[in-house]
Amino acid sequence: MLKKTFLLLIILFAGYAAIMINYPSQALKSMGYNSFLDLYATSISPNSDFTVLYNPGLRKTDIPLEEIKVDAVIPGDNMNYEARAKEFLAGESRAIVECSGMDAWHTSSSGKEYLLKIREKGYRIVVFDGGHHLPTLGLAADIIIIPEFASYAVHSYMLDGIKVEKVLALARKISFPGMVVKVPRWALVKNEKALQAISKDILASSTYHSNSRELFKPVAEPRISRTGNTVFAYVNKEYSRNTDLFMKRLDNLNDGNIEEVFLAFDYTHSSREEAAAFAGNLAEQIEARVEIVNEPVKLSNVFWGGR
Repeated sequence: MLKKTFLLLIILFAGYAAIMINYPSQALKSMGYNSFLDLYATSISPNSDFTVLYNPGLRKTDIPLEEIKVDAVIPGDNMNYEARAKEFLAGESRAIVECSGMDAWHTSSSGKEYLLKIREKGYRIVVFDGGHHLPTLGLAADIIIIPEFASYAVHSYMLDGIKVEKVLALARKISFPGMVVKVPRWALVKNEKALQAISKDILASSTYHSNSRELFKPVAEPRISRTGNTVFAYVNKEYSRNTDLFMKRLDNLNDGNIEEVFLAFDYTHSSREEAAAFAGNLAEQIEARVEIVNEPVKLSNVFWGGR
């Protein structure tokens, strides 16, 4: 009986932590949400190990890596992404950590413009917690941090998990110019202190790969990016319901030399069968190899061993 009670308490605490970390309402915030996250970030994140999976080295800057100040854009920030980008560019920080919203924004017209400005000033670090980040492989992030659980880069509620090994294989395939690092899923919460702490640790332990800054020009449409002859795309609800819009935007990137397209799906709005049909039709239309790289998993069903 005591053992069952203990296990129940663990489950309840884990559920409470998940709600506090990922689904903060104003009511929860008033009950100590920010204090809870600050405590979690202060006690857990700085003491968490990270594993470097892929490391071509970082671009050379004029500030020692261990001295770089880090800015972090967290979900729920009241400022829009352009305002946050401007704030970073005007401030002292030389690295910025981005989560899902701002990372996706960089595939928009204004987001691409600021991507280059951010890159000129310093390092862009992306928290890669699911297939919705797939296009960032074509946007030359300096560091990708994967919160890993049971071998997946997985989100708390978005049904679009992707195997860590798949992300790594894709990075190697395109000779991705940035680092890929994994941390335990619960070691990295979307809190400014936590994101800053782990990012500073990674930067301080990194090395440069050259003394020159590589030229980079983003080739992207909303949630779609291209590098070389490879395309990365996230098929969200909008694209799954409007394939013509997807094709129109893909055509804007297609000069006739696309060889491979890697797709990640939001499985909340697409079944496996619908995703396979979408990929098959796309392969016929553009005469290129098309591969689906993610699965209909999120943190909870991976935790319980389901799919």
